Amino acid sequence: MTDPSVLTQIGRGVAAEWTRTGGRSFLWTVAVPLTFGLSLLITFGIAAVAERFATMPGKIQVTSSTTANSVYWVITLSVAIMIVTAAYAHATQWHGRTGDLNAFLFPRAWTAAVARWIYYGMLAAVCTSILLVVVMSALPRLFPHVYGTVDLFDPAGRRFLWTVPLYAFTACGIGIAIGTLIRTPSAAVAVLLFWIYVAENSISLLPNGYTLQAYAPFLNAVVGTGQKMAFFPRFGHNGSLFYFLAITLSLFTIAVALPTLRRAGATLVRRGRARST
Repeated sequence: MTDPSVLTQIGRGVAAEWTRTGGRSFLWTVAVPLTFGLSLLITFGIAAVAERFATMPGKIQVTSSTTANSVYWVITLSVAIMIVTAAYAHATQWHGRTGDLNAFLFPRAWTAAVARWIYYGMLAAVCTSILLVVVMSALPRLFPHVYGTVDLFDPAGRRFLWTVPLYAFTACGIGIAIGTLIRTPSAAVAVLLFWIYVAENSISLLPNGYTLQAYAPFLNAVVGTGQKMAFFPRFGHNGSLFYFLAITLSLFTIAVALPTLRRAGATLVRRGRARST
């Protein structure tokens, strides 16, 4: 039997993941509903409270929101959910009979990682694209006093429409990389959540913390989408996105290359011992 081509293996991997996650799987019963539901619930919940205060008679003043601040929860919650879902899915392949099956189906182990990155990355991009359109279209209509200036087609809205899906797709590569390096699903999820929500936000508390924080990958990516934050991107908005892509590709490459390097190192050690005896 001839070894299947790389493209064939990647296509096989995408199809296999589609089949594996079909039906009443965790992906469609938990992850995707959370991706939509959590960000929509928080976004519209906050908007409803702000609109209520804005329309109450009295001295309470509510600052109107711009397009650049309208999809914060889509960027920070929905993308994170898809990242940890990708990490969890990839980390589970190393357990039980699944690991043996993957080794048989994918002689080149890295092709399975690429296939899952494509699968979960495309799903994340589609989900966030739908959420962007829903949020930026509904907010000015439902809550005109606070979100009346939000416009899907102004410069900030148009930027979100391509940067957020790109960020979502790219970020799933980090999830796959972490799932490769940390082969315990719960531990991989915990590391990612700590990295995204704790480490990058608290690093500013360290000596020279603001200098270090300027290189935080996820914060750079969020600012690169066009989201307004109290964080100045060292590389500019487009540069921050390319920086995040470079970090993702580097981490992914290291993660998928390590097993091969370990096997090669072990083979060299065995040969060295055999020659010495």
